[in-house]
Amino acid sequence: MVSKRETSIERLLHGIMGRIEEWRGRLSEREAELQAHRERLLSEAAERERLLTRAVSEREGREHSLEEAAKDRRVAFVVHSEEAGKALEKFASDGARLVSVVSGNEGNVADIKGSWLVFEQEE
Repeated sequence: MVSKRETSIERLLHGIMGRIEEWRGRLSEREAELQAHRERLLSEAAERERLLTRAVSEREGREHSLEEAAKDRRVAFVVHSEEAGKALEKFASDGARLVSVVSGNEGNVADIKGSWLVFEQEE
């Protein structure tokens, strides 16, 4: 009886271990997919930054950095999620104005740094 019970327990344990390995494999695949998406987004953002800088430079006949172009034109390109984009559209349609940018220190990837944009509703 004891050996039969051990066999049932061993089978159960092997089944559990198999599931854990399967989940680890899925997690690893998702992490690799996430990293690929992140790299693609960073590459696209860098290309947009380059194109914006070039367009402003060509228009004004001299080379500008993105920072100079953003200051001169009072515009900036922001990489964000679809949810954040909807929130920004809502702020703009409600007449909100940007009052502060708070630098974020957590979760920075490569040269892309996150910040909190603080808006104030105009009344």
